[in-house]
Amino acid sequence: MEEPMFSPDGKFIWSGSEWIPAPPNTSPQHIRMQDSVIGGDVINNTTIHNDPTTVTEAVIAALQQMGMLGQVVEQPPPPSPDVELTTTLESGTRVFVNWKNYGHFYAGKVARSNHDGTYLIHFDDGDVEDHVNIERIRPLDENSEAVQAYIENDHEAEMELIEAFQVFDKSQTGTIPAREYLRILTEIGEEPIPVEDVLNEFAELGILIDSEIDYRALAKFMVASEQNESEYSMKKEVVINDASIKEGILSGYAYDHPKLGEGRINSSAILDITYDERATARVETRNTVFIVGPTGWKIRPENHPFNNPYTIGQKVSIEWNGTWWDGEILDIKEDKYLISYENYSSSWDEWIDASRLRKI
Repeated sequence: MEEPMFSPDGKFIWSGSEWIPAPPNTSPQHIRMQDSVIGGDVINNTTIHNDPTTVTEAVIAALQQMGMLGQVVEQPPPPSPDVELTTTLESGTRVFVNWKNYGHFYAGKVARSNHDGTYLIHFDDGDVEDHVNIERIRPLDENSEAVQAYIENDHEAEMELIEAFQVFDKSQTGTIPAREYLRILTEIGEEPIPVEDVLNEFAELGILIDSEIDYRALAKFMVASEQNESEYSMKKEVVINDASIKEGILSGYAYDHPKLGEGRINSSAILDITYDERATARVETRNTVFIVGPTGWKIRPENHPFNNPYTIGQKVSIEWNGTWWDGEILDIKEDKYLISYENYSSSWDEWIDASRLRKI
């Protein structure tokens, strides 16, 4: 019988499908990781207590070590030559800020100047960072189309991740348990990571399984690391079921999302929807193309090919060689119609598309 697999803090056992509480008085015997677990406490100077900011930074480091996130190479935002950055910034000044000095610039505004010459920044996404020095700040020109496109691209990519993480944030605290994120990493996606690999990585960095991750900060870093990929790289395709569209946002159950794996998501703003000959939809957002099969809709869009304006037996006008003739619809198959012409034999019956039909 295989030895049970315990979480780094010894409080949970892997059942093969989920983490369950470890039975009382049970202690792990063979955990292949650097830390020892005794009575639920990790004996290691690197143990991270439940501070979401510190935990999130450790999770980012773990993801980088596992090759799931790259390093962020500093990429300044679009220049704003018409805006000068003074040595002292007033509250309310719109700026770009090198977030946490990771190398990616996010839009925000100065909320307060500190006595030490640094600033409190309120980012557009609701995040806050204090003690930001002037070297990490760039001017922001609100009237620049390039600047607005840069901000919009970041915002949509970030919100797509945040809204997916929020599915796991039942209490709307802005954090999710490391246990839940471990499940995402090890169970979901095209290439789930072995549980033991993630446990070892978490243990090495002192991440306890019941600690909380600031998923907004994690999303920001994921967006920043993605920006280093070629702008010409193909968008990821994600199959989605039980789909619906409301106010330009696609919702549904996604399979093998490259970042979030399997689960319910809300997309960023829809840019385009196209249908192939089988009525399979390609719903394009800025970063992803969602694939919805012919029967994958919970509520079909108005322009879906199956939303047929005609019925069998309906009297219609039929275009033939530029002239309209009276007739009747005998059968319908997807977007094709078998019609007969009034006062003509069945030898004239034919299959046509909707472009040659109109209601009487």
